Amino acid sequence: MNILEIKNLSFDYGKNSILKKISLSSKQGHITAILAPNGTGKTTLFNNIFGMHKPIEGSVWVKGNDILKLSPAQRASYVSYVPQEYSSPFNYNVLDVIMMGQTHKMGIFGVPKPEDKKIALDLMEEIGITYLKDRGINELSGGQRQMVLLARALIQECPLLLLDEPTSHLDIKNQALLFRQVKNQVKKKSLSVLINIHDPNLVSLYADEVYMIKEGKNFAQGNVREVMDTRNLSELYGIEVRVDCLDGVPFVYVR
Repeated sequence: MNILEIKNLSFDYGKNSILKKISLSSKQGHITAILAPNGTGKTTLFNNIFGMHKPIEGSVWVKGNDILKLSPAQRASYVSYVPQEYSSPFNYNVLDVIMMGQTHKMGIFGVPKPEDKKIALDLMEEIGITYLKDRGINELSGGQRQMVLLARALIQECPLLLLDEPTSHLDIKNQALLFRQVKNQVKKKSLSVLINIHDPNLVSLYADEVYMIKEGKNFAQGNVREVMDTRNLSELYGIEVRVDCLDGVPFVYVR
C-alpha cells in the first residue's frame, strides 16, 4: 500500500524551475530514499510534501488525502519530520521536546496529561534515550539530538515519516544507531519512511526503494539492489563511480 503519492509535481521560485514533473511513491513498511546531487531540490520537495509550498502543477497525497486540503493540525496527524538541523532559543529539557510532538492532539494551549507523559517515557525507553530525559536539548551531542528528534517525530504516530539528511553530522556509530531504530519502528508500526540523503552506501544498507533525481527530474527509481549500479550513479553525479557487491549489498566508491 502506498502511503505517499506524488504525481507530476513541478515547483519553481519565480524564474528558477526547481522540480519538474516529479512522481514518487512510498510504501507502508518501507524505507524509500531520495538520492540526488546538491542543489537539485530535495528539501524543496519535502516542503511540498508538508504543504508549506504549493506546486505550480501536480499534487501530493498522503493516505488518499490531498495534503493542501488538510489543515496544519490534520497534516501533523499524517506527516512527521526529522530535520537536518535543529536549534532552540530555549534549553528545553528532552522530555518536553519529545512531548511537543503531541501538540497537534492537545491543541496549542493544551496541557499534557499523565498518560501523555507515560507515552513519551515509554518511547524514550524503547529507543534507549531515557537517560537524557532531564538534559537540556542544547546540551546534547549531534547523535543524541537526532535520536530525540526521531522520538519527537515518532510520538506523533503518523503514517509517513520524513527524514531530511538525518545523518549529515553523525559519526558512523550514531548513523548505525539512528537507522537501526528507524528500521525497528518501520517494522513495528508499519510506517512509511521517506529519507533525503547524500550517502549512497547508507541507501544501500538501509533503504528498500530509491528514487534518483537529476536536474529536478526523475532519473531512475526502483529496488535498491537493482537501481544502485555503476551506470546510474556515474550519470547521476557526473563522475566515474564504481559499484561492487558485498554480501549482496551494493557498495559505492569513487576511484
